[in-house]
Amino acid sequence: MEQFIQRCIDGLKSVKFLREGKFGQFLISVLAELQKVTWPSKEDVKYSTVITLVVMVVMSIYMGGAQFVVSFIYDTV
Repeated sequence: MEQFIQRCIDGLKSVKFLREGKFGQFLISVLAELQKVTWPSKEDVKYSTVITLVVMVVMSIYMGGAQFVVSFIYDTV
């Protein structure tokens, strides 16, 4: 990933109209900031994904159950 970002920065620096313009400076600074990012490991991403999916399933069951109870009460009254 770092090599890709470095190549993007080098490519942007070599283009004169981007290097001198405000938009080009913005892109160069964005890519420079991306180099500073500490990207999560593969294990961290897997763990976060599993936690997210579990929470989604639990909340879906809870919301579905709440809707069923409210609908049942509304229909019987």
